[in-house]
Amino acid sequence: MASLNKITIKGFRNIESASIDLKDITCLLAPNNYGKSNVLAAIQFGRIFINAPADKKVILMQTETAIPINKFVAGKPFMLFLEGSLDENRDFQYSYQFDWYKNNVANGHIIDGKITNEFFKIRDNSKEKPKFATIFQRNDSEIAKYLPSPTGRCDKPLAINPCDLVINKLSNFDDLFYHTELESVLKITIRGIDSLSNPEYHFAPQLLIKKEGPRINIGDWVSPYLFFLKKEDKDTYDYLLSAIELLLPNIESFEPIQSGPHLQVDEGVPFAYPDQYDIMVKERNNNQTTRLQYLSTGSMKILYLLTCLVRARKEGVQLLTIEELENSIHPKLLLSLLSIIKTFLGDTKLIFTSHSPNVAKYLSAPQLYVGLPSEKGVVDFRTIKPSKVKSVLSIAGAGDMSLGEYLFDLMLETESDSSLIDFFFVPKKEA
Repeated sequence: MASLNKITIKGFRNIESASIDLKDITCLLAPNNYGKSNVLAAIQFGRIFINAPADKKVILMQTETAIPINKFVAGKPFMLFLEGSLDENRDFQYSYQFDWYKNNVANGHIIDGKITNEFFKIRDNSKEKPKFATIFQRNDSEIAKYLPSPTGRCDKPLAINPCDLVINKLSNFDDLFYHTELESVLKITIRGIDSLSNPEYHFAPQLLIKKEGPRINIGDWVSPYLFFLKKEDKDTYDYLLSAIELLLPNIESFEPIQSGPHLQVDEGVPFAYPDQYDIMVKERNNNQTTRLQYLSTGSMKILYLLTCLVRARKEGVQLLTIEELENSIHPKLLLSLLSIIKTFLGDTKLIFTSHSPNVAKYLSAPQLYVGLPSEKGVVDFRTIKPSKVKSVLSIAGAGDMSLGEYLFDLMLETESDSSLIDFFFVPKKEA
């Protein structure tokens, strides 16, 4: 199964260029309005584009909410770059670029979006001097060149639709010796975890009353998932249960259940209500068990997050993204939650956003991408230079501040002294 090690995105909203080396857990740390959400949205957009059919790609290249309007980014193409491992011995690089749809209202001139660049490379690390070998290359919207055989050169021409990707077309060539590798990249899954503005909707079916009669809205998946997890993978379920007990000590018992339909219908009615699932919980100070929906938002969020992690690991998801992980979670639980997340992830990696200085206490410097102010109004996330980590920690300690508190002060100070950015943070690569 392929894994992801690095993601770079360009030309999305106010993102000129953003590059993230993925650790097991990576945090985008910044105050509000520094572009954290835009980075996650760009990653999701870029991944969705890969597997979309050509007609959907046309629509995606016209996405108004994604097309850059920042004057320093406007007109620049969208680019996604993925780097990772195919197996223990081989790494890959895959990238594509497209021009956005343009509509010049002044003269009525419309330019359709088109894919202009794409490549796929593989490196065999078992060789004495490993280097990336090009499998296919595209520098034109309608012509690409690909490697036809292990001993050949990457020079066989391939006609390609300007609204389709080479990787999509070549994946249909079953006889290519790197067909499995193409499929591995196409199967890379990046999944966003809901921020849980309405967490109760994730745990039990909601009954909707409509003109044609009542029906069950199946938005729920957590309750049946945990019910079958307990039956089919007791070890994983017990591990999940122990994590719940650690993070939510007020819960005395926790039981996913299956129940029959609650509504009765006359015989002959052509509608069958599905089985329903729920989670029954006994809290320490309650005199009876209740449905999970009686728990606090923070408790439901923790359970939902842990279940997402279990599911992602079992389904081989490469990357999870979540916004504002710390919302609705008590600061004292954050360290325990991050430790448990790390054990649950397996080979899955997680990017989360945060505007809480507390997060910096529990992550290493390479895991923290700090949002920096920009005179151009573009997104700028960077890590602290390895050679400056001790200095930053020392300065923070001398000021009786945590690392996170000092970083937030530093973010504000850099607005008046941009030299601090170059001094403390890894230089930003040119877009």
